[in-house]
Amino acid sequence: MDSTKLSAILNRMYRWTTIYRNTEEQYLVYDLDEALRNLQRTHLKPWTLKKNTLRVFSNVLEYPKASDHLCLAFLENQQEGYENKSQPYYTSIKEFYEDPNNQSQVAEIWDGGENYLGVRNKSLGSSEQNIDTCELDSGYTLSGDFTANAIDNVIYKSGNGSLRLTLVSSGGTALVEKSFTAFTDSLYKRKYMFFRVYLSSLPTSINLRVGADSSNYLLKNVTTQFSGQALKVNDWNWVAIDLNSPDSTVGTISTATSFDYYGLELVAASSGFYYIDEVKLKEWQLMDYWYYSNLSVMILGNSVANQRYFMNSSEIYSSDSELVCPEEFADVIMYDAMLSTMADIESNKLYPVIQGKRQSAWDKLMDRYPSLEPLIITHRWRFDTQMGNIPHVYE
Repeated sequence: MDSTKLSAILNRMYRWTTIYRNTEEQYLVYDLDEALRNLQRTHLKPWTLKKNTLRVFSNVLEYPKASDHLCLAFLENQQEGYENKSQPYYTSIKEFYEDPNNQSQVAEIWDGGENYLGVRNKSLGSSEQNIDTCELDSGYTLSGDFTANAIDNVIYKSGNGSLRLTLVSSGGTALVEKSFTAFTDSLYKRKYMFFRVYLSSLPTSINLRVGADSSNYLLKNVTTQFSGQALKVNDWNWVAIDLNSPDSTVGTISTATSFDYYGLELVAASSGFYYIDEVKLKEWQLMDYWYYSNLSVMILGNSVANQRYFMNSSEIYSSDSELVCPEEFADVIMYDAMLSTMADIESNKLYPVIQGKRQSAWDKLMDRYPSLEPLIITHRWRFDTQMGNIPHVYE
């Protein structure tokens, strides 16, 4: 990928002596970073496109995004053939959760200032196995701070009830264990075990166990939901263990293991009622995940962009850093920065010259590289006035 050193851009700017006669170098860098932010707001740069893969599960809607995700471009199934494509449309968060026309959808989910991916893939087949519906009060073993369990028909997420667990805070850990109908699975490493948990207070963490018995199991300590969202109090949380990458293995687990045991342990949870509703083994399918990266600058010693701006989080910059983009489009950033500088000085003659150069650079950028950012599509219900007629969904 082409790149241009910061030192080269600064030298080009200093060539305009009337503009930069008394300007300190650090302020040029601040103006360049402002231009980068402006470009990210107004146009998504194709050279920042990245392709990743996303593990998608049936009936799981929220997913973690890449750490450098700026904006989604598109998601698509990896299967060959148009008939196998999910063809999701990009929509608002409200319509994503309402699902008015029963189609595959993609949305960006904002929660507490953090951004996540919403994915509903209707082309996924049935790739999950019910382990426990949590509607029969039998087979559970409690220890630690859990003192009682019962089926609750008031607070539940699916089916007709959930398992209510009474916790009296004392020792700092509360463990519920369950034996279920045994199965063997040579492909277990391609699957996750999901637990839907309702928390009445926020524990320090949750330990998830899956295996053959209380002496042979996979262990995962989680502090967030599967999507990366924070654990929520007085709400349902999806937590999961990747059976291919647990934190540790207690005893022995292999492809010959007969799985018939799970455990869920709350660490440092307050007294109250906690609920489990659904324990499911889910197999993932890969989707191509294309997104625009928010990284534009490559610092010395790296081969790809690994920093957002020339100034790092400590407001330190290096003239050896490089702007990653086709060299001719580095001028888009440079001319934008120069216009910011000229706002502080009296230069009526030069301003239209720089503005014209900037506009020309922008026009070429927009013509050559149209944005792939998806448009938000929403639908509305239109109800017929005749009795018995079925309402339709319109775009």
